[in-house]
Amino acid sequence: MTTAAPDADVLKLENIRQALVRQEDSIVFNLIERAQYPINADIYHPERCIGLSEYKRHQMMASGGSGCFADYMMYKIEKVHAQARRYAQPTEVPFFGPLPDPVLQPLAAAPNVLAAHSVDINAKILAVYRDEIVPRICATGDDGNHGSAAVQDVQCLQSMATRIYYGLFVAESKFLINREAYSEMIRRGDRQGLWDAITHRAVEDRNVQRVTRKAATFSQEVSQDNATGTKFKIQPAFAGDCFERYMMPLTKEVEVSYLLQRLDAEEPPQDC
Repeated sequence: MTTAAPDADVLKLENIRQALVRQEDSIVFNLIERAQYPINADIYHPERCIGLSEYKRHQMMASGGSGCFADYMMYKIEKVHAQARRYAQPTEVPFFGPLPDPVLQPLAAAPNVLAAHSVDINAKILAVYRDEIVPRICATGDDGNHGSAAVQDVQCLQSMATRIYYGLFVAESKFLINREAYSEMIRRGDRQGLWDAITHRAVEDRNVQRVTRKAATFSQEVSQDNATGTKFKIQPAFAGDCFERYMMPLTKEVEVSYLLQRLDAEEPPQDC
């Protein structure tokens, strides 16, 4: 759940890539788990959840949600995780608030510009997940397992968001490697130039292929008989497509947004 403090080792691109590869496993497994339930669309519509009182719906809307049951479950779980210091980490951005203070003492960490970022694209992550991903991996209909589906939504969204916000580490690492070139684009406000600079198509293609292979391995239906033909809990091609169309572009959006504010975090020069 937590992320290591942003020290020199964490900002090495090779270590970042290894972390991103591990996070792929969690995302694929969580999507497979969500796919065992149908869409259960009522959990995403405030007016269809009769279990939530008007007061609780009002609370959710005041906290940044729509008042639906899925938002309610996410917010309640985020409150618990906040007390375990989850959102003290730069790559953990809560979907809703306010949240309680951590019960645990802060981790000792050197000051770092990552801690001061204000990047938040959670609304886009939420929309992509509910509007694009869930309808593609889940059967239509409603099986009544609203609580289980909503809890699994939390798992999916949190693992996806962590991977997307890990772009903060990627952006900082790339900035430190080529500070002069990035600083020039940042001063010009050159969003497209930054986007092009952080884009490496060959690496992205390898990521898509790797995620597709993982989904093909993890989601196979294992039969006890000798039935021919392989069946999958989620389609491997869609898992790769999910990363290509959503995960990696959203990660790059985080990177560019972070870089555009990066120079604001520079310490002023010390007087001699």
